Parts: sequence; structure tokens; C-alpha cells
Amino acid sequence: MIVRSFATRALLAALGIALATSFIATWELNRVAPARSINLQASSINAKTSHSLGAALFAFGDFGAIDLDTLETSAMPWPVLVAVVALAQSNGQASKVEWAGVVAAFKRFGFLYPDAILGQPALRPSRQVPLGFSLGIVERTLPPLRLSAINISCAACHAGPAYAPDGTPDPTTVVLGRPNTALNLEAFSQSVYGALKAGLASETVLFDAIARLFPDMTLRERLTLKWVAVPRARQRLAELASSLDKPLPFNNGAPGLTNGVGALKSRLGVTRRDRYDASAGFVSIPDLADRAFRSAFLADGAYAAKQTERFRPITRAEAEARDSRPLAAVASFFMVPSMGLAPRRTEAAIPELTAVIDYLKASRPSRFPGPINATAAAAGRDVYARACASCHGTYDASMTEPRLLSFPNWAGDVGTDPSRLDVFNTPLKDAIDKTGHGQRFIDAAVTRKVAAPLLSGVWASAPYFTNGSVPTLRHLLVPQSRPVRFMSGGHRLSMTDIGIDGVMREGAWVFPEGYRVYSQPVLIDTTTPGLSNRGHDNEVEGLTASERDNLLEYLKLL
Repeated sequence: MIVRSFATRALLAALGIALATSFIATWELNRVAPARSINLQASSINAKTSHSLGAALFAFGDFGAIDLDTLETSAMPWPVLVAVVALAQSNGQASKVEWAGVVAAFKRFGFLYPDAILGQPALRPSRQVPLGFSLGIVERTLPPLRLSAINISCAACHAGPAYAPDGTPDPTTVVLGRPNTALNLEAFSQSVYGALKAGLASETVLFDAIARLFPDMTLRERLTLKWVAVPRARQRLAELASSLDKPLPFNNGAPGLTNGVGALKSRLGVTRRDRYDASAGFVSIPDLADRAFRSAFLADGAYAAKQTERFRPITRAEAEARDSRPLAAVASFFMVPSMGLAPRRTEAAIPELTAVIDYLKASRPSRFPGPINATAAAAGRDVYARACASCHGTYDASMTEPRLLSFPNWAGDVGTDPSRLDVFNTPLKDAIDKTGHGQRFIDAAVTRKVAAPLLSGVWASAPYFTNGSVPTLRHLLVPQSRPVRFMSGGHRLSMTDIGIDGVMREGAWVFPEGYRVYSQPVLIDTTTPGLSNRGHDNEVEGLTASERDNLLEYLKLL
């Protein structure tokens, strides 16, 4: 009896331990425990003010987007991504993979590896991880998982290169808030999809490459890759190959263009993930200066904060005093399409995004790097006041650094390509309304209008128009001169035409002979659906050649 009683107690104890272990393991796997960006943690130590903290969050923030959940959407196991990219560079030979090949590949798609961030000496970018990727360690106690994972962040799209006085780009120095006009997310996703197919074909070769690139990897992480990450990646690839055989069910744009609406419709189930959505909702990445002057957000003003008028004038006094929290709440929803977060998860990022909005409110665009003809610019100021201010805002009288005094938040039809307006439709609005953000923070609307853009920092924002279909401001001001085709991606800044420096050759606007690009350019064809370069004709009609020249000179100051 004593033996039986002891055996019974031992069995019950073992069952209890097993049940407890099972419960803990289930809880660990399902709890939301985002990893923190390694670079952010290092930079936060040096952040002495709220302004510097906002800059650190903008450059390196993860906003809770590195975890097991987002590994099913936008995040990726860093060692796997690096290894397959390196193998693609070395023709599948694990013995020849190297970090130099990985860096070269990321640079080709427009990702930046700066040595410095302008005005932020305490922020130190990584030598191995591109700016705009947040790298963190995802861990669970039971099962004992450990995985280095990356997800995209603000700076991928919104940190662009500095320019030398002759317009030559300097990708070793970046400016936060400036658009990354070289970034080509479509080419990147397509290339990585192909690299994953090839790299996962042989687990032996893959892990040989990982061992060569990550010689200090722990056994725990290696086993997590072998038993969890790689099998799941292989399963996901098989699912894609059997349906679309594409990495994404929509086109993600071209250099300097993104398709956030396409991504959002896919994430919210408005479009099916097993069917390709050919609609073109491309948007040229804007400069983020003076965002507090916007009464509604996105190219069509589709998002407004709750209980606010969608299109209304905002003065400088109101912009400076504006509470950043409602803006941050709206901005947090952008992480659903960009970072793959579930809508219910985005609210947790609002406090950190408030610090980012505060930082952007206090920041100014960098000054034009080249010479400015003061006499012509003064005449151009008068042209701007007469022909542009009613839609694009009124600036003060400064002839060195004009500041926006008021912004009308005009929206309407100027005859530009309507594709972006078409894709934000009623089913998408209804889907947003059903989310927590739609119920508490965002008033979504199908406006069918183009919201006039802010022009602060416009000289560094080529290509132009919402869909990025015009290479220079001169082409915008002279509609009949707009090229049907032009090169975009890694361009030099034109000192006279303002935008993509180029020459006409065989009917296309191409980079000047001898110019060496820092990323892989793409030839944009404006006859492609969604990329029409027509519109804005009436707004510039009647300007003389000298008035256009003077206006260009003034726009350099903004």
C-alpha cells in the first residue's frame, strides 16, 4: 500500500508538472512579447532629451513589431534572410558567402548604410543592418526559443541621403524625415522571394552559410532556426508557390514609391491574399516636414482624427501648439500595412510615436545644398504667392529659410492620375471602421480628392505628383516637356531643374553619362496604368518662362 501510494503521488506530481509545463509553453507561445530594437536600446542610453529620444525612435524604433506574430507577416528571421541573400550573391556556394555581398545587395535596393545621421551624432547606425530595419531577439522560455528577427521601420522610407553642393548624393550621411527616393520595396521583395526559394532548397547549404556569417550564434538559436523558423519558412513558401507564386498579392511600387493601401487591403482582408490585386495605389514618399499643418492624412486625406474637420486651414500657431497624441494615434495605424502588426496591437505604439511626432514638429528640412539666385528667388516668391499659395500654403517673407505661416489643406481634382483615389474604396473604409482605431481614433472617408501636398523640403522629394510620375519640378511646371519614360532610383539632384538630374536620350530622361548610381535604378514608363504624368496643367498655365525659372529658384528655399 505504501509503495502504491508513493507511485500514485509520483504519477500525480508528474502529471501536474506536465500540465503546468504545457500551460506555460502555450502561454509563452501565444503571449505578445515584442523584442526591442538592439540599436534603439543602445541609442536610448545617449538620449538626453525628449527631442533626441524622438530621433532615436524614428531612426531605430521597433514599435512592438518584432515578435512571433509579425514573423507571420512582415518580420523575418535575420540569419535566414542574410544567408539566402548571401547565397544569391555567391551563386549558391556557402564557402564564398560574405557580409560584403549582403551589404551590396541591400544597397542595390536603396537601403542605406550611413556613417552618420545629420544633426544626431549620438545615433550610431549599424554596419551590418540597413537603416530602417529594426533588429531584435525574440525569446520564449518554454519552449526555449531564441531568434534574431528584423522588421521594417520608419527610417527605411523616411530617411534620405544628404547632397553635396553639386547635387551628388551622399548616402553615407542621412537626413531623418527626408524621403528615401532610392528605396525599391517591390524589387526587394521579389528578389528575397527568389533567394528564399533557392536558399531553402538545401538545408545543409543554408546552415553552412549561416555558420559562416554568424560564427558566434548560440546552440539555442541554431536549434530554433532548425526546428521552428526554417520549417515555417519552407511551409509558407510552399503555400505561396501553390497559389500566386509571388511574395505579395499586390505591386509594392518602384524606387521612392510605395503601395500602402494595397498592403492595408490585404492585411484587413478586403482583397484576397491568394489573388493578385493589380490596382495601382502608388504614392511617392513625401518629406515629413510640417506634418502638423495637415488636417487629414494620406494622399487623399482619407484619415482624420476623430471629431475634427477633415479639410480646414491650419495656422503656424495651431500647428506648433497641436497635441501630438491624436496625430500619433492616426500614425500608429500605418504600422498595420508597413510592419504587419495586427490592428489591435498598434495602440501600444502610440506613446513612442508621440515622441516621434514631437521630434518631427521641432525639425526643419535641410537647406538646399547648391547656390540660389537671391534676385530670382525674390521674384519667385511673388509668383508663388500668386499662383501656388492658395493650395500649398503661405510662407513668411524670409529669403533664407521661409517658414510656413498657414496651410489651407485644399483638396480637389487637378487632373492627375486617379488610380490612388480609386483604391481607397468603401469596402476598405468599412474594414477600417471595424477596427479599434476606426472606433476610437480614426475617421476614415472615401474622399475622391487629391490633398494638396506640403512643399516644405520639396526640392529633395523627386519624383513628383502623388504617383511619382514626373522627374523634376521643371517638368511639372512645363507639362508639355514631361518625358514619357525616365530613370528613377539613386539619382543625382539637378541644381537647375530641381529633382532627378538627367538628359533626354532616345525619348527618355536618363542619368547623365558617367554618373555612378548608389542603388539600382528603374525606368519608369508613364503609360503604365497608375503612372500617368498628366494633370496640374491649369494651375501653371499662363506662367512665362522667366516666371517659371524664378519660381524654381524660390522653391529651393522651402
